Amino acid sequence: MLTPVLATLAVVALWFLVFVGIHVFGLRSGRDNAQWLVRSYAASSAAMLASVVTLSMWGDFGQMLLLSVLIAALTSACLFVLYVPALYTILTSLSVATLVLLRRSGGRVPEASLYDRFASRRLMQQRLCVLLDAGHLVRDARGFSLTPRGRAVARAFAFVKRLWRLGPGG
Repeated sequence: MLTPVLATLAVVALWFLVFVGIHVFGLRSGRDNAQWLVRSYAASSAAMLASVVTLSMWGDFGQMLLLSVLIAALTSACLFVLYVPALYTILTSLSVATLVLLRRSGGRVPEASLYDRFASRRLMQQRLCVLLDAGHLVRDARGFSLTPRGRAVARAFAFVKRLWRLGPGG
């Protein structure tokens, strides 16, 4: 018989796999990534917590209910924190995009083509669109400016860059 903690971890793992599947399905069907990521995780987390509560009651783990819910929430949050950077590395990394382009091109691409693809005005426009869609920037007659949300994100990353002593681009 599974202990309450192992049963809780099994439920968390199952629901996290469901979340990843739903998220991937949403991405492939063209849903907005940031909103879909949060919505699918919130729905999966709610279902996971309900499952943990049900399992605790059904499995006569009632005395462990609070601990089980706490373990479930923290474990799920940790999995999410590991998943999101990995996802965004795959989705937005120029290094990953360069390697994939080279692989799809048979391993060789002229240097000028790489500059055209990755250092172009079109790339900058794509990045600005992502920041606009995520609510980090707004556009007005003078150009782009940070929203309060964008300022908070920029402040957090500036702190991390200072903490880790990363220079420009790091």
